[in-house]
Amino acid sequence: MNGRKLKDKARAAMHKLKDNVKGTYYSMADIPSSSIQELAAFIQLNPGSQVTKKNLIGNAFSFFRLNLNGYDFYLETRSGRILQLDGSKDGKRFVSYRSYRDAEDLHSPVKLR
Repeated sequence: MNGRKLKDKARAAMHKLKDNVKGTYYSMADIPSSSIQELAAFIQLNPGSQVTKKNLIGNAFSFFRLNLNGYDFYLETRSGRILQLDGSKDGKRFVSYRSYRDAEDLHSPVKLR
């Protein structure tokens, strides 16, 4: 195994460990949390979400907005892939996900308050 592969494996293992510790802490401290993927599914399936669909240069994009109990969500997807997800509660942002910079955090727990 070359050095780069070893480094990538070590980085992935540390990221997974960090996610597990964070998830366990949130659970023990009774802090509501969810992953980016779970939040995106919730937004897409919620009947209160406003959806706009656009076909740009042959690519199908979907834009979702959801306001629920003081929470504001904005989600962009392309062919089912999460491109962007923003969430705020009473004007304070608690999540800002961009696929180009945060791809490793797709399954990481996010504190919801």
